[in-house]
Amino acid sequence: MKVKLLGVVLLGLVVVPGVRAETIYLNDGRVIKGKIINRGAYDVTIKEGAMPRKFFNDQILRIEQDEAPVNGAVGAIGAVDSSRLTGISAEKAALITEFIEASGIRQSMQANIERIIAQSPAEKQAELRTIFDINGIIRQIVPIYDKYYSPEELREIIAFYKTPAGQKMIEVTPKIMSEFLQASVDAIKQRSQP
Repeated sequence: MKVKLLGVVLLGLVVVPGVRAETIYLNDGRVIKGKIINRGAYDVTIKEGAMPRKFFNDQILRIEQDEAPVNGAVGAIGAVDSSRLTGISAEKAALITEFIEASGIRQSMQANIERIIAQSPAEKQAELRTIFDINGIIRQIVPIYDKYYSPEELREIIAFYKTPAGQKMIEVTPKIMSEFLQASVDAIKQRSQP
């Protein structure tokens, strides 16, 4: 509990005054407010709170530019992580967070979380939303990626994921894995039959 409270306090200290925001209206009814930090051919990345989030164009109903600045907009997660995570610079924490976004890892985790919550009893869903805090989960995996990737490698990987080939890889990899798993199950069934 103390760690969560400390995290909230630290997030509150990293303020970017006077940032203009956009409002993204999603097809599923959600409304996201934040600063658009990247518009790609297939997606939009918006800084919502401490974490960037990517939405694919087919998820977006419309985007509106807000007139008034958003006061108290939270800065990059890297600034917070460097104070909470021993040995990880703010720059590297930001690169890891960008990698998690660009690679589709965040979206995949979020989709799995939403699926779990949707399949749970209605009275448990609010509790599960608290337990499955995507930003908290990402803060936990930043040190894992830190162990295996250098800042230069992260920059190169992020650049790849922003290319059309990288975007296609993000799009088709889940389909390939699903088909592979089904083919494996079918093969095992065939081999196990007398």
